[in-house]
Amino acid sequence: MRKIGIGRGLHSYHHFSLWRTFFTELGFEVVLSSQTDKEIVNRGVRLAPAELCLPVKVFLGQVEELLERAELVFIPRMVCRRLHRDFYFGCPKAIALPDLVRAIFGSKERFLELVIDQQVQADETGFVNCAQVLGISRARARAAFVQAIRAEAVAEQRLKQGANPADFWQGESVIFRERFEAKGTKIGVIGHPYLIYDEYISLSLLKMLTELGVEPAVPFVTVEELEAEAGRGNALNWFYELELIARAQRLIREPGVKGLLLVSSFACGTAPVVNEVIRREIAEQAGLPMLTLLFDEHSGETGLRTRVESFVDLLGSARAKL
Repeated sequence: MRKIGIGRGLHSYHHFSLWRTFFTELGFEVVLSSQTDKEIVNRGVRLAPAELCLPVKVFLGQVEELLERAELVFIPRMVCRRLHRDFYFGCPKAIALPDLVRAIFGSKERFLELVIDQQVQADETGFVNCAQVLGISRARARAAFVQAIRAEAVAEQRLKQGANPADFWQGESVIFRERFEAKGTKIGVIGHPYLIYDEYISLSLLKMLTELGVEPAVPFVTVEELEAEAGRGNALNWFYELELIARAQRLIREPGVKGLLLVSSFACGTAPVVNEVIRREIAEQAGLPMLTLLFDEHSGETGLRTRVESFVDLLGSARAKL
């Protein structure tokens, strides 16, 4: 059975169930990269231009590892999605990811590209075109796509119930890990899933919060919420960043939330814009304190814990005065 490698990073936190089911239905074995660790990070840092953000560096490290374990490595090109009546784009690095990978590794025949661009074609067309590169018929590819969409719908229902996206690495028979809950101050956590749920990149931030007696609130954002946010005429043109805006809007309405943690990565091209929108137009107008945390390959647990503890103490002091 031929093997297709998928990295545990970037868009996989959103779409792994979809991709895994599609390739499995086509008769391929899906091979996941190892969990992020020092070796993966070091590989990525060695390969990547310095100006790239940590999640992309990690992804490059995952790709290098997968080239040693699989015949093909899957690289999506997330260009554009339609929400409400407008088109929203992936970040520039997401759009150019296959080009970046080929420029670094050079093994063009080892990479399988999927193009998602709803300005040009339906998602099904992108999947069918991807399958045809593998010698799969259009009919068989369409049937696999239908099954993949069903699997994604099941995954989304579980995410609405509070599942951790990283749990889906285990496949269909997932047993959800213990949810991050604690009796105490509730803090809303805003950030891309590949930052929040990657324990190595985030330095186990969610676990750290529970150890401090904090309940992290990380609600799943539905398509309906994204459509509603797009319908408000939001000026942001990036769909994954629109998800951050929608999550922030959800959190300021959630009962018991006393503050917001905004998790971002150093050198993220879209962060300076979206972070300011969340701070000025959402957190400040709601009267909620917000702490921004930036992660890169040099981040350390001690410095992170100091900042988080201070923020939790601040929220506790404010609550005590009420």
